[in-house]
Amino acid sequence: MTAKPLSLKRRAMYAGSWMITGHFSAQVLRLVSNLILTRLLVPEMFGLMSAVSVVLIGINMFSDIGLLQNIVQSQRGSQRLFLNTAWTIQIIRGFLIYFIAALLCLALYFVQSAGILTGDTVYADPTLPILLAIAALSAPIFGFLSVNIFVQRRNLAASKITILELSSQVIGLIVTIFLAWLWRDIWALLLGNIVSAVIKVAGSHLKTFGDRPALQLDRSCAKEILNFGKWVFVGSIFGFCLNHGDRLLLGGLVTAKVLGIYNIAYFLAMAAKELLFTLFKSIFFPVLSETFRNAPQDVERIYYKIRIKIDGVSMFAAGFLFASGTNIIKIMYDDRYHEAGHYLEILGLSLVATGFSLANQCFLAHGKAKLTTALIASQVFILYTVVPLAFVTSGINGVIWAIAATPVANALISLYLMKKYLFLNLKREFIMLPMILAGYAVGALTIAQINLN
Repeated sequence: MTAKPLSLKRRAMYAGSWMITGHFSAQVLRLVSNLILTRLLVPEMFGLMSAVSVVLIGINMFSDIGLLQNIVQSQRGSQRLFLNTAWTIQIIRGFLIYFIAALLCLALYFVQSAGILTGDTVYADPTLPILLAIAALSAPIFGFLSVNIFVQRRNLAASKITILELSSQVIGLIVTIFLAWLWRDIWALLLGNIVSAVIKVAGSHLKTFGDRPALQLDRSCAKEILNFGKWVFVGSIFGFCLNHGDRLLLGGLVTAKVLGIYNIAYFLAMAAKELLFTLFKSIFFPVLSETFRNAPQDVERIYYKIRIKIDGVSMFAAGFLFASGTNIIKIMYDDRYHEAGHYLEILGLSLVATGFSLANQCFLAHGKAKLTTALIASQVFILYTVVPLAFVTSGINGVIWAIAATPVANALISLYLMKKYLFLNLKREFIMLPMILAGYAVGALTIAQINLN
């Protein structure tokens, strides 16, 4: 007698518990390492590494071309021929991106040599081109990541992926901290990231994840992948410009020290948001995709069941950070980083709009990748218009407020697109707003209690 398959809800809850545990553990590891490294390295190094990390993340996003979404969403996403084709395309993309990145590094070197970039901004630092060139090695490395990881996500099997990601992170952090103690130099941060990438890619090819992929190109599979992926790829470019545009722009406006301090605030403010975005891609997107395939009449009900949970967490976190950001920084960091407290309070408010981003996953699950691209592109335009103006008129403080306010554009535009193409229930969209006040009250009371003690 065969066992009855688990329901979609049970599978989602099981996978979600693993993802939450994994993400929480990863954030704790990052926080601990951050606290250690800020005592071994100066703020300027974190500013430079922030610029390098933005490029690292951008390279990885550019080498994706929507393969995860494609494998999760496609009816052929579990077929070996389809998976082999996807893996081959991913490898080719990785080497192409490295070539482009190398050209960008050369261009930056010649621009610096010509004296076009002057002053003490991050992009004028003479070590940046070589740092970027080494960081770009992550593109061909991640190109070899096994697509079996994507199949695991399609099937909502999160346990093995979580263990692999945590293992690679732990090894990378150990290497980073040891080298930082030994060298007291930025190269420790860079080499630790590369070690982590190698461990993750190697681990993804273990037998436990399935049969190893092979180099193979099928015309019909490639056509489907590229047809869906072209909009996801464009969306990834815009998504990179949006999610990391703050640091891209600040790199040309402020010193490495200011960017390093900002990065501390950004890391803490985005901790809850990154957890929710991990759930978006790894749990909610597969759930919505399967619902669109098998029970499209239930999509609206499931969408808002997910939204109410997201809004509860994100809006509470926004209020909490706005009330307690300055004190959190003073407790955790030495006085070189205390300015990050004010930044943290402002950036925390951007969490209010997190739930509206679920519309992106809903469009992708419905096969409407073009709408996701349009939504992200509009936000990019707003960010890259408002931030420079804010810097000219109000300095770094105005920039922080502009960055925090940009997600509101996402909320308004996503409401319009959801109403036009899918569904919209305004009561359910805003029902969790009182959680902002609840979070603020808890934050204020917590800080008051700490001060009394």
